[in-house]
Amino acid sequence: MATAVDDSLLRHFRALEARLENEPEGVSGEIAAGVYLMSPRPRPKHGGAQGRLFSALHQRFGRGTGDTPPEWFFAVEPELRSERSLSRLVPDVAGWRRTGAGWPDMGVTPVSLMPDWVAEVLSPGTETTDRGVKTEAYGTMGVGSLWLVDCERQRVETFTNVRGRMVAGTVFGLAESVAGEPFGDVPVPVSEILA
Repeated sequence: MATAVDDSLLRHFRALEARLENEPEGVSGEIAAGVYLMSPRPRPKHGGAQGRLFSALHQRFGRGTGDTPPEWFFAVEPELRSERSLSRLVPDVAGWRRTGAGWPDMGVTPVSLMPDWVAEVLSPGTETTDRGVKTEAYGTMGVGSLWLVDCERQRVETFTNVRGRMVAGTVFGLAESVAGEPFGDVPVPVSEILA
């Protein structure tokens, strides 16, 4: 059940958004549960994993066949906004299921329709934030599932939203394939993402 946001918290969130809008080009800022976050630019290793993850999922779920439209729409680094959770986040990859809440208007930013799934590729400079306040914020924002792609430990960790909290699921190692919700039984080899 959605709860109203206190007026003073909402004013604080909007002030943080104004700060975010005025950051110079190339500065990466986000707001997670009312906390302003600054992130270093990712390393090429991070970008490679991000691109391979997008490609692997798009190939399996983001393409229709014949007259059948695709089941999923994936986007790299969409900006998500949830006033209710005082958050404005940019996941590395996000996906919306056609049969779920629908697909967002990607001509508008930030996006207010929360994705069914997001992924964060962990970097040494962002891991604590990604595992902490951002994971919590994704839960309160209403994101259905989260993957943490860990390049250093060579694994993918899955989380599912249970009543507004991201609950840890299965950890898949380099020799394994991620399968299960939200993508069903179609396996996604971890080695394909972290090659």
